[in-house]
Amino acid sequence: MVENNTEQQGSHEQVTPTHSGQMNPFIEALVKHQKNILFGAAGLIVAAAIYAGFNTYSEKAEGSATAKLGTILIETSGKEKIAQLETLLGDSPSSVKPAILIELARTSMINADYDKAVEYWDKVAAETGSNLEFVAQLGKAKSLTMAGKAKEALAVLQGLSESAPESFTIPLNRQLAVAAEQAQDDAAALAAYEKLAQENLPDKQFIEYKVAQLKNK
Repeated sequence: MVENNTEQQGSHEQVTPTHSGQMNPFIEALVKHQKNILFGAAGLIVAAAIYAGFNTYSEKAEGSATAKLGTILIETSGKEKIAQLETLLGDSPSSVKPAILIELARTSMINADYDKAVEYWDKVAAETGSNLEFVAQLGKAKSLTMAGKAKEALAVLQGLSESAPESFTIPLNRQLAVAAEQAQDDAAALAAYEKLAQENLPDKQFIEYKVAQLKNK
């Protein structure tokens, strides 16, 4: 549907915010590319490149888990991928777990197992704290919306809007607009579309149409 298209377009248009303090380089790479992993059609390629780049990082156990993760990403799909990732999750050091959980969440969404995806996104947030918590909550909201739980998704997104980094305002407002419309909250949908209308986006004409449509309801 067109609404889904407008949610996805433009998610790469801003630069991911930087994070202060020392981070495990593996997690730092995930933070740097987090929007690509979550939103991009080429997310698998981006993720595989990140994982491959850290195959020799730190201790042998971490490097081995990272290498296994790269192999799973390339060679498996669907339920087989989920099963192998779950096994790897239990055997991996904590520094690699966020990457595995992100892929579990993403694969669950592809498999249309949205409730399970929500669980994995919650675990991503718990494992990484502030580093990937925001993007994990976006993933959770997207999963809830796709599961037909628009009101729950809207509540998550409205909570995020209070502290959203500037680089995430466009994907956040896209998701807000879609979730609000599905939840039949026209006021929230209009507010989100009006914010998007202020941006120079490729689907600006459609966004302006949605603004006019909602105002005339």
